[in-house]
Amino acid sequence: MERAANEISAKVSLMIWLPLARWLQRAVRFVRDQHGLAAIEFALVGPIAVFGLVAMADIGLAVRDRMALDHIVRTGAQTAVANPGTDAVLNALHAASEGSLTRAGSVAALSVSVVQECACPEAPANSIACTTTCSGQKPTFIFYTLRADSVASGLLLPDMAVSSRARVQVR
Repeated sequence: MERAANEISAKVSLMIWLPLARWLQRAVRFVRDQHGLAAIEFALVGPIAVFGLVAMADIGLAVRDRMALDHIVRTGAQTAVANPGTDAVLNALHAASEGSLTRAGSVAALSVSVVQECACPEAPANSIACTTTCSGQKPTFIFYTLRADSVASGLLLPDMAVSSRARVQVR
């Protein structure tokens, strides 16, 4: 009878341990299996990489807009050196801006301005009327301040204000 009880105990033990051993064996096989691992890794890393690429493209386009504004202001500065007046310099800025910012919405957001200022040589920080005669019969300094502003609109990043400014001394 004791032997029968031992056999029953062994069978019950085997019935409990055998499924557990099979489940453990399957779990070990599943952990060691590498099929589909690349797809899982791509699913985890892919969205981060795409976000980084689009953000880099946004920043690159903003830098390109800034370089275009620099070109516009530089063209206006070259015109201002001849001292043709604010209207001629402003026309040069508008002419240089055509075709420089080609992305949709960039040209509409572009604003350019020209300010002519004069100052005496002994106090160049103080603006005066350009018809003023400075002490010692010295001619006034003439400055043109040129500015171009735009908004770089991004795909993911928020709109970024870009601007370029130059101050040119004519005389």
